Amino acid sequence: MPTGGILHGAAADNRRPRRILRRDTEPRAPMPDAAARLTLALADRYRFERELGAGGMATVYLAHDVRHDRKVALKVLRPELAAVIGADRFLKEIKVTANLQHPHILGLIDSGEADGLLYYVMPFVEGESLRDRLTREKQLPVDDAVRITREVASALDYAHRHHVIHRDIKPENILLHDGQALVADFGIALALSSAGGTRMTETGMSLGTPHYMSPEQAMGEREVTARSDVYALGCVLYEMLVGDPPFTGSTAQAIVAKVLTETPRPLLPQRHTVPPHVEAAVITALEKLPADRFGTAAEFSDALAHPSPVGERTQRPAPAATRTLAAGDAARWRMVAGVLAVVAIALGGLAGLGWWRPGEHAAVSRFVVELEGGLDPTFPAAPAISPDGAHLTYNIVDGQLMLRDRDRLEATPVPDGETGQAPFFSPDGKRLAFFTGLPGALRVVSLSGGAATTLVADSAYGSGGSWGEDGWIYYVGGASQALMRVRAEGGKPQVVASPNPAHNELFFNWPQILPGGRTALITIWRRKGAADIAALDIASAGVTVLTRGLRALYAPTGHLIVLQDDGSLVAVRFDPRRLTLGGRPTTVLQGVWAGGAQELPIALSGSGTLIYQTAPAAQQVVRVTRDGNAQPVDPGWSGLFQQLDLSPDGTRLAVTVVQEGRAELWVKALATGPLTRLVWDGTLNYRPSWAPDGRSILYVSDVSGHSALYRVPADGSAPPTLLRDDPRAVDEGSLSRDGRWLIFRAGSGGGRDIYAIRPGVDSLPIPLATSSAEEYSPSLSPDSRWLAYASDQSNRSEVYVRPFPNAGAAKWQVSREGGSEPLWAHNGRELFYRNAAGDLVAAEVAPGPFFRITSERILFAAIGYNLDNRNHHYTVSGDDRSFLFVRGKGSTSSHLVVVQNWFEELKAKVGK
Repeated sequence: MPTGGILHGAAADNRRPRRILRRDTEPRAPMPDAAARLTLALADRYRFERELGAGGMATVYLAHDVRHDRKVALKVLRPELAAVIGADRFLKEIKVTANLQHPHILGLIDSGEADGLLYYVMPFVEGESLRDRLTREKQLPVDDAVRITREVASALDYAHRHHVIHRDIKPENILLHDGQALVADFGIALALSSAGGTRMTETGMSLGTPHYMSPEQAMGEREVTARSDVYALGCVLYEMLVGDPPFTGSTAQAIVAKVLTETPRPLLPQRHTVPPHVEAAVITALEKLPADRFGTAAEFSDALAHPSPVGERTQRPAPAATRTLAAGDAARWRMVAGVLAVVAIALGGLAGLGWWRPGEHAAVSRFVVELEGGLDPTFPAAPAISPDGAHLTYNIVDGQLMLRDRDRLEATPVPDGETGQAPFFSPDGKRLAFFTGLPGALRVVSLSGGAATTLVADSAYGSGGSWGEDGWIYYVGGASQALMRVRAEGGKPQVVASPNPAHNELFFNWPQILPGGRTALITIWRRKGAADIAALDIASAGVTVLTRGLRALYAPTGHLIVLQDDGSLVAVRFDPRRLTLGGRPTTVLQGVWAGGAQELPIALSGSGTLIYQTAPAAQQVVRVTRDGNAQPVDPGWSGLFQQLDLSPDGTRLAVTVVQEGRAELWVKALATGPLTRLVWDGTLNYRPSWAPDGRSILYVSDVSGHSALYRVPADGSAPPTLLRDDPRAVDEGSLSRDGRWLIFRAGSGGGRDIYAIRPGVDSLPIPLATSSAEEYSPSLSPDSRWLAYASDQSNRSEVYVRPFPNAGAAKWQVSREGGSEPLWAHNGRELFYRNAAGDLVAAEVAPGPFFRITSERILFAAIGYNLDNRNHHYTVSGDDRSFLFVRGKGSTSSHLVVVQNWFEELKAKVGK
């Protein structure tokens, strides 16, 4: 069908395949006397000048609007199509599109029925269509192509939010007026899909053009979503960049067959000036499954505009390899594959193309696992997969370990209801090992049920483990975070190898025992500089550095799979006996979360199932008023952020920035001032807290090999100094307003407690909140009379208050049905916390010698802001009238992705 709002000088392009009609017949011309009939019926409103073009759905005329003295494009539906839809339903539904008012949408002026003909009217625009420009130039400048696509995406996103799907995005329906894109033909989109969709399907008629049809539309599905328009727009951008649509053919059947079965050629080999993030966005838009594409046109637009969505130094490629098929749809995809085979055969016998030959290659499939309660926006899900790929385990937001079998949609808690991190399976897949902290316990539980067994009580670090065939379990532990091992049945742990400080080695991470049990792959984190992947000889403790990277996985195909700090996976051939690499490294996947030394969510089974978590969206720090209004503190500043704290004078922000696999301490001058890094050593420098005088910042660091509390001048004028150490690790600390007391949390996994000490006065700390449970997030009132904190002693996090320093005298529970992250108002009259629903609550505290909550109220919903259930992920302004939170900048979210039969894809990309 010709474009709505035909442009002056536009000509039909007969080289392009037509719409698919029933029995693939040629589109018939409209009735010869249609113009004459309309001229008579609409003489008082429109004067017909000439026919501009005809297509399978309508004929378009240039007409003069008599009432308004203007040129218009008047489209007349083919009579047989009008009969399918019905006049009443068409006119009723098309009214909805008249309300689409957007700068990049060609609006609907009028519609009606005249002498049995259905018509609608759109503006006549001087200019040309995108098809005209492509015919003339073949390929467009990259910037022009991206700009036009983003303008069209803006129009589509607006329409989609108003429940209108276009269904026929193509260059002919994109008009260029004064350099700006206008999307035409929204006038019949809703009418055709809503009013006549069912009957059109029954007659075999499908709205769309083969080059730009999404697979689901080509298959004749009755319901298509906004993602179908995203696919078509991806096709248009592809053509603007390389000169041809993704799939071409001599017939409509041949094109549709390719749409259903083939993968589009990459852009870069065809045009090297295309930015990699643009190619990645296009390929994602062209995914076969709707759920594998961008969720909205706005997401597509954002991916085209932001080559570095996680900040200046933490660049993450656009999610070209991210698949988002819902967890329960893996079986449905196999069913769809069968349907495609039938459709392909019907369209020309594609069996000879070798698309699917049983027994030759296993099909690669992707799907997303939807987590109970969603993904934590700050910390990854710590996935693990059993060697045979039958079982998957991961963390949910509250730390609970969940287990999901391959043949089930539902996940269940790991037996004995364990919480933990960095899980890994036994070689037979019947038992699961996991950690409880940094440091904490190493525990093992049987998947068939029963209580968990503790193998290491309090010195194991949750940074990966490996279960050898010989019954040894390898892990990182001890004061130096050495490579350790312990028998699976229990016993005394043994040191295998320790980091060498003389070689700039800080600690080891992520051990994996190679076949034969003589060598372990490890990550060597260095005090400064990049991390290395190395092979460690278990007998001699000798180390062979292999390559740079954050974490390595050995694939039985003979490849080393290395996660880089930019979130890419690189594969290289690897000989596990000679410990040598061969060939050139090849990037096989992008967009994996590379958030930190202990936060590398990727796993690979021996059967070829890959699981990984995609990197989260770029984040911004926002100021939120008490009524919930949020504004970025600096619109140009984004990254991946963790905890933050506002200086006493309110002009500077101490913030943890995650990049290059490390958590770093920075100070940001508000609102648009510079960002300055304060600490350069170690991999984990986080949970900042300003000293009362605003001259220094307290923070937790692993620079000594385990977590301890340090202090650094806020202007970076001197190196950090150790403030508090503990053999069991210190996880957070802050000073009282008068600077006399240091409040800190220390201990091991499952038993961290809160203490206070007066530096230079006390020789031993005073216990404030100690139990067999976890106490965390201590916050001392401005007058140093009350200590607020959170604890999971009731099996869920709640907020409590005790008197200070005589904390044993009383205890009051403040939150009900869940609470975390308590912080005092600077005036001491309110206590803020986040409830279980994610709301920020203000509890009013009565003045006087006794603690009493007089009232509390929900200020605003904080569910969309990052949280830290063991510290606090927000800070309060000095006047107590606003709060600083972290939230995602865009609409892209993180996903847990499973890829089945990934070895086939690996071998195809790297070679056997």
